[in-house]
Amino acid sequence: MTYISTQSMSTPLRQSVAQLQSQLSIAQQEVASGQYADLGLQLGGQTGQTLSLTQTSNQIQTLTDTNQIASTRLSATSSALDSIISTAQNFSNTLLSTAFPSTIPATMQAAASSGLQALIGTLNTAVGGQYIFGGTNTAEQPINAYSDTPPSASKTAVDTAFSSTFGMSQSDPNVSSINGSAMQSFLDNGFSALFTGSNWSSNWSSASSQALTSQISPSQQTTTSVSANQPAIQQLAQAYTMVSELAGQNLSADASQTVFTAATKLVNQALTGLTNIQSDVGVSQSDITDANNQMSVQKNLIDENIGSLENVDSYSLSTTVTTLQTQLESSYELTASLKNMSLVTYLATA
Repeated sequence: MTYISTQSMSTPLRQSVAQLQSQLSIAQQEVASGQYADLGLQLGGQTGQTLSLTQTSNQIQTLTDTNQIASTRLSATSSALDSIISTAQNFSNTLLSTAFPSTIPATMQAAASSGLQALIGTLNTAVGGQYIFGGTNTAEQPINAYSDTPPSASKTAVDTAFSSTFGMSQSDPNVSSINGSAMQSFLDNGFSALFTGSNWSSNWSSASSQALTSQISPSQQTTTSVSANQPAIQQLAQAYTMVSELAGQNLSADASQTVFTAATKLVNQALTGLTNIQSDVGVSQSDITDANNQMSVQKNLIDENIGSLENVDSYSLSTTVTTLQTQLESSYELTASLKNMSLVTYLATA
């Protein structure tokens, strides 16, 4: 009786239904995701390979994302340098167009003062909350204000250097007694020293002299920032300050000519240096573009390899799902039929 009872026949069917339901659930999950539900079970010894490939792919994606940030910073740096170079070139043209012997006109001083303020403002450009001319110190404004109340450290240093050398302020009428030789000595020594070394870092700049270096590919690094402590920037600041602070109307023609000549030389040196910096920025931008292109190709190949290991055959799996659904429906019907079968009913009918 045990071997022919409806219970003995329905129990294996129920187990078969449960198994089919489990297989169908897994198959439907794989169809939806496109990947094997249990990679470890499916891949076996190849699991380590797919994990390694996935890690490499993720690393490349991370580098690509950070390269976008670096590219944005470099693009802003290039635009800022364009502005600085354009203003400096205009100032140089103004210097060259000034007729001598004469004192440098007040308009020249105004142009120099305006150029200095524009330089400081541009060097304090921030992108995404980071100062692009701060070197590795991206969190702090790189250049201190010059025209400020109370007087800034840089302004005070210039005034102190002048009065210590000549015993008077720049606005004193007696500055007319300063000859070209004395002015040249001051410009070459006490004044120029204010724009280099510890004087620059103490009075003008909070930037780090070390530029940012970014990993742009698994095997390549490149410089992705410019420091405000570059000599070209110091030279330009010196030229602007020289004309705006020292070329007063009371200055003798000899001393004015000395200031004019020194400022012109500094601006030209600064323009050469700034052009070189601009070129370096362009090289870094090109490096990032090339690295992104190479990594894109590499990532596509890696992702294809990962897909060949992890992805299911959608067409074959869809057929499997249909087959399992058909088998499950048949099992449901057979189980229902067995449920209605009873030996008592059969004997009574007999």
